[in-house]
Amino acid sequence: MEGLIPKLEPVQHVSSNPNLYVSAENPLFKNYFAGPMVIEVIVADPDIQRLDQSYGEPVVTVNGKRLRMAQATDGNWYGYFADRNQAIAAANTAVLTGKGLNFGGFCDPGSTFSPKPGVSYSETKGFTIARGGFGSKNDTNNGGAKISPSNFVLCTNNPGTLTTNQMEHVIRENKTLNTNTGGFAASTEYENAWPIIQLYDFSSIPTPVTVDYQKSGGDQIVNLIFDRIPSNLIHVYAARPDFPQGSQVQGDLLDPQLNIDPTSEDSWTWGASITNNTLYYMAFGRDGQPDADGTPAMQNLIGNLTTFMFNHNGRLTENPNPQGVVVAKQQSNGIQTLFADNNGFMRTRSISAFSVPITVSELTPNSGIFSDYDQGGIADIVIKNDAPRDKSFTATYNDRTYSVVVKFHTATLTMG
Repeated sequence: MEGLIPKLEPVQHVSSNPNLYVSAENPLFKNYFAGPMVIEVIVADPDIQRLDQSYGEPVVTVNGKRLRMAQATDGNWYGYFADRNQAIAAANTAVLTGKGLNFGGFCDPGSTFSPKPGVSYSETKGFTIARGGFGSKNDTNNGGAKISPSNFVLCTNNPGTLTTNQMEHVIRENKTLNTNTGGFAASTEYENAWPIIQLYDFSSIPTPVTVDYQKSGGDQIVNLIFDRIPSNLIHVYAARPDFPQGSQVQGDLLDPQLNIDPTSEDSWTWGASITNNTLYYMAFGRDGQPDADGTPAMQNLIGNLTTFMFNHNGRLTENPNPQGVVVAKQQSNGIQTLFADNNGFMRTRSISAFSVPITVSELTPNSGIFSDYDQGGIADIVIKNDAPRDKSFTATYNDRTYSVVVKFHTATLTMG
């Protein structure tokens, strides 16, 4: 289907419970989540919020299985979970510590590792820790050996050789644990392992997922759906129906499946060429400077889309000259860093100009709303100053093609 990009002013969601927040709860996306998305669960309960008082851990379950919670320095309690098979598939694309879809070190649910007396992850299908150590398995510290459920390892409280930097890269802005000895008293082991992502099996899709905070006085529940994202929940919007010469081509992409990290803005970069289509996670950081770009961590994920449960979404292509005339050009901005090649065309360190690099960055953490422009309104794409009227370029996402048409506008001002 082809048409002009419409305009929408999207809004973010709020929690349906007074004390339980689940990052995937969002009426805009009907509470769907998919693929290697990490789900953040927060218990913000004033009854158990003081930092200098010891409380029993709030009981939170995921489909009846315990989700272990830890108190942070803001007084709230945090837990993270994901689908086991999707976490493994994502982690096996990560070749560098702290880059790409690195989930950290994998541990078997039967592990003796316990960051706090009485804390066990035996009700999960495994868990990951942020820093390599404790005997955990990750293909960046195990000679490139790929991870599978059959080779999860039994982690222990012996840290062994810890990685210098955080290995996990899918929770980048987690809260710091409360180490107050009169309160939660997080141990050094807990700090080194945090954040811990607990893994469950949602492979029989569609899978209803119930997150339940068993608060005295009544349970607080959020119901999610783990499945491929319905196409009618994915949209592309723009600030205007057509674009004059020299204008910024600003567009918003609403796709919850691109929201991997619930704590920080995610970034995705395509080589949008129809003949050489590629896709990269966190090629650039939140400041637009290279993260994976230019390193071995720049792993092309376009061939992993089916594995990651993408349906028609995930693939972005651009036809720069459907009428035989190029009307727009790529440019560097606050979400991607480009430079001119020997022919004057714009490229990244890893993506050539002929592959047409386009980046979208999440507007706010956990929104699922992505833009191709920075805070100053500078977009990845700008209409050329000599672009002919009524010519266009097209972009295709989620099996829908959108036309960006050049128009000239005049106005008359009468002063009296």
